[in-house]
Amino acid sequence: MKEPSIRRAEIMTAALRLFTSKGYLNTTTQDIIDQLKISRGLLYYHFKNKEDILFCLVEKFSQPLLFQLNTLAYAKEYTAIEKVGKFIEMTIISPAEITEEKKGLQQSINLEENRYMLDRFYHKMANTITIYFSHIIEQGNQEGTFHVSHPMETSEFLMTGYTFVSNDVKIKCKNDKELEQYLTSFKKILERTLGVSEPIFP
Repeated sequence: MKEPSIRRAEIMTAALRLFTSKGYLNTTTQDIIDQLKISRGLLYYHFKNKEDILFCLVEKFSQPLLFQLNTLAYAKEYTAIEKVGKFIEMTIISPAEITEEKKGLQQSINLEENRYMLDRFYHKMANTITIYFSHIIEQGNQEGTFHVSHPMETSEFLMTGYTFVSNDVKIKCKNDKELEQYLTSFKKILERTLGVSEPIFP
């Protein structure tokens, strides 16, 4: 018998491989079972259904980013203004970072059938980064560079909007120029909301 964590990882790896090669809609739980040569009961012991596997895959791929953002938020060596700049840099994925696995995962989650699952994940993601960003705002208030009356509430508005809009934009925008316009708009919103006297972004 394998450790549950090892078995879960194997199922997720096999599922992602199939999602990438066959497509999410064309992959069945039976395909995953056949690939791993496990029982149906064992698969359902670890996951409720195919959507649950996809949700866990999205969570897995988001963990490195969340770890980086958490480390940044509580780092002692940066000012709040520096942290805001780095926060935005960290959340922008460059083309070089997009592997075949990530492409397959992105194609799967972009399907209309997975809209509810994606919304559920984005809410969870937004709740987490709201806490990190509110800490940065509080630091900026203490340093006298930000002027925000309600850091947590302000962070929730900013991060919820950033999470949902930025991910939706990636789906509907067809070129880098359109994406850049959205990013520029958000940077301006950040500067005005934080009440900085000098621009944060060049």
